Amino acid sequence: MNKRAVILISSLAAVVIAVVLACSIFAVGEVRVVTGADVALDEETQKGIVAAAGVKEGSSIFSLDEQAVTANVEAAFPEVKVITIERGFPGTVSVNCALRTPFIYVACEGGYALLDRELKVIKIVSSAPGEGYMFAGGYTLSSAQAGAFADIPWLKALVAGGESNYFMNQRLAYLLPSVTYHGGENAYLDMLTNTGAHLIVYDEGDIAHMFSLVYAAYKGCLFGESENSPYAYSQSGWFYPQAESGRVNIKYSQTAPVA
Repeated sequence: MNKRAVILISSLAAVVIAVVLACSIFAVGEVRVVTGADVALDEETQKGIVAAAGVKEGSSIFSLDEQAVTANVEAAFPEVKVITIERGFPGTVSVNCALRTPFIYVACEGGYALLDRELKVIKIVSSAPGEGYMFAGGYTLSSAQAGAFADIPWLKALVAGGESNYFMNQRLAYLLPSVTYHGGENAYLDMLTNTGAHLIVYDEGDIAHMFSLVYAAYKGCLFGESENSPYAYSQSGWFYPQAESGRVNIKYSQTAPVA
């Protein structure tokens, strides 16, 4: 055997050894569920998440499809949100999870669908939930299924408007126990506050921004920030936008301004 052949065989052997070592060192040996200190998942649920992830033991951590793992877990467990998928060398996969917070309920066939801030259907219940939930009325969700996302643009915009004013999850439900959607040519949202006042936003343009405007007027009178306004200290009545001279002003009425 000549020197060139020896070198070629040695090189091939080194490549094979490297491949074998890589396959063994970077093979998935453990899939684990990681949560924050404020999230408690029982052992059965954690095992279910690992099974649903579909990561095969022995497969390479480099071939891991993070989007598929996320989709698999969230489809099997609608109440779980996958935050990140992390690879830990030499062969550990961590599925970092949080729990979704349902705080909206909307009528659907068979009862009510409980939704989180992303309008994901967490579960279907037969009766309306108690405190801590905002009722989205005037609308019936068709084909509601746990794990699916509800396509309700005006409700998504309302949630965004609430969050821009630091009303996250149950805080928004506390502020607005119910919101009723009125369709038609001049569609609008009638949001009932916890003091009995109504915040009106028309379903046109930027609903999230308009929510911020009517909420600011309501908050101003509620906390005495607008002492010279005609609706100062009012905790009821109707706050609504009205276009005047090319700008939007927030008006107040003790009677409903819409039919």
